[in-house]
Amino acid sequence: MKKITLLLFLLSLTINSQTRDVTFSVNMTGETFTQAYVSGSFNGWSGEANPLTDQGSGIWSVTLPIPVGTHEYKFTYDNWTGQESLTTGDVCSITSGGGNNNRFLNVLGSDIVLLTPPFGGCAESATNPGPHDLTVNVDMSGYAGTIGTAVNINGENYNSQGLGAWCGACIPLVDQGSDIWSITLSLEEFTYQFKITVDGWTDQETFTEGDPGTVTNNGNVNRFIQMSGDKTINLVWNQPQTLSSDEISQFESTVLNNPTDTQWTIKTPNTRIKSVQIFNVLGKRVYSVSLDKNEIMIPAYNLSSGIYIAKIQTELGTKSIKLLRN
Repeated sequence: MKKITLLLFLLSLTINSQTRDVTFSVNMTGETFTQAYVSGSFNGWSGEANPLTDQGSGIWSVTLPIPVGTHEYKFTYDNWTGQESLTTGDVCSITSGGGNNNRFLNVLGSDIVLLTPPFGGCAESATNPGPHDLTVNVDMSGYAGTIGTAVNINGENYNSQGLGAWCGACIPLVDQGSDIWSITLSLEEFTYQFKITVDGWTDQETFTEGDPGTVTNNGNVNRFIQMSGDKTINLVWNQPQTLSSDEISQFESTVLNNPTDTQWTIKTPNTRIKSVQIFNVLGKRVYSVSLDKNEIMIPAYNLSSGIYIAKIQTELGTKSIKLLRN
């Protein structure tokens, strides 16, 4: 047991020391300012540490190495002369300690290209307003206590629906056998805080501030889920979520000719590609195809210069890749 504990500790140190490239972008149309910035927990909420670059047409962006973990941030300008005002209930924001509504970011196993929101608004609402299906699978094999009646999910409500308003036993999960409990819920678009409990509030998960996939609100450390689309999350009792459902089934991929002005070639040697969707920085889908191959050539000649996001669905899961058009 001591050896396992040491290995887990060393693994956590390795993960926490890693960074991933995250591309931030925002549409500043309608704002009067000189310089846009991204300010967040990863830069001490500095108003001038991470300036964005003007890409034209109101779009400002920057790619930064961000440590693995959960971060809060918002877009600002001219060293906090102006900042976003996000509203409780916005799917792209989360309410943390002190009642602050900030954007949030889970940096896990791969580089990220974020959608481009309007300054002070959400890109997710424009692309897929919901409601959305959430499937929660919980591995209770590590639970040391006795489950009397049920495993429950307890969390926030929104518009009189959601995760029970911390009600205790009102949303039980279904015992699937082999210590797996699960449930599927239809939820309105919102970012919900929650945790897994046993027999109502007889027992509950306990997390430490800063654990991946958690947020601290008035001293309570909870899990959270952004319902911006249909999602499946696989949880382990009392363990912070360190991999998203997309990253649990990771696969190898290679992109040739990136950047390009003609076509990209994407290869997945250990799995077959089922579909590819290409989105521009505004979140608009500009290309979509279904197939069953290990390689695909995607035309770029009819696209404008800039950054695009390829969402690749395979037999082993889904991955997003940044594409550059010259």
